[in-house]
Formats: sequence, C-alpha cells, structure tokens
Amino acid sequence: MQDLINEIRKLIEYAGENGKIKKEDIDKLTIKKLESVIFDLTDSLGKKDTKTALTVLQNLIYEKEPLQKILITLYNHFKKIYLTKIAMKENKNVAQSLNLKPNQTFLVKKYQMQAKYFKENELKIILQSLRDLDYKYKIGEIDLQVGLESILCTYCS
Repeated sequence: MQDLINEIRKLIEYAGENGKIKKEDIDKLTIKKLESVIFDLTDSLGKKDTKTALTVLQNLIYEKEPLQKILITLYNHFKKIYLTKIAMKENKNVAQSLNLKPNQTFLVKKYQMQAKYFKENELKIILQSLRDLDYKYKIGEIDLQVGLESILCTYCS
C-alpha cells in the first residue's frame, strides 16, 4: 500500500496544481512490478507484436530483474490464462478457479481478455515450452535469455 501511495504522490507532484495526469504520464513515471509488466508482455504476445514483447523483456533485464524470476512469473501467468480458458469453456467461476482473494477479483477481466488471444492448445504448447526451457537451462543446454527471446518470437509470429 505504501508503494501505491508513493507512486500517487509522485504523479500529483508531476501534474502540479490543477494539472491532469494522462496514461502516458503514469507509464513514464511510475515503477511497475514484475507481475503487472507480465500482463504487458502477454498482451504483446496475444497481439502478435514481437517488437513490443522483446522490448518489454529487454526492459525487465535492464532493470536487473532475474531471468529465472521472469521465467517463473511468465509460466505462472500463462498457467492462470490456461485455467481461465478452461473455466470459461466449462462455464465455471474464474475467480474461484484461480483461487483469487476477494481483493484480487479485478484480475478476472484481464485474464479473460488475455485468454481470448490464445487457443487452448496454444496455451498448452507455451506452458510446455517454458517447462522445457527451464529444464534445458538447468542442464546447461541453453542460455535463459536466448530461450525466452526464442519463445517470445515463436509465439508472436
């Protein structure tokens, strides 16, 4: 909560008295957490926008976000999209399927929107690709950054 308060104060000071804050200002000035950046990355993948997806990944790396953490967060995010896709197909409650807390239900619409970008089979393949990358990285067969970039390029095209 304190992080949110600090970010709001920063925006208020930037806008000044009677100023207006635009979405571009928020994107430019605020610090995003990895979880929210992963939504941006997934949006880019869903829209088949390779350049933006790679730029988001490069920005995470530039901000010294550990590659292993990016991989795990990306995997968990796609797993939630897959579970959302299944819940929507079977007319089940998405929030319950994802075990969301009451203060997290705002995520349902975002996951539903992203689930529409992908077919169920595509999500299975992406999840398997991320698991394979993790394994190959751990046994020294592939560089993690190269593997992530390869996956992004493959599923953006």
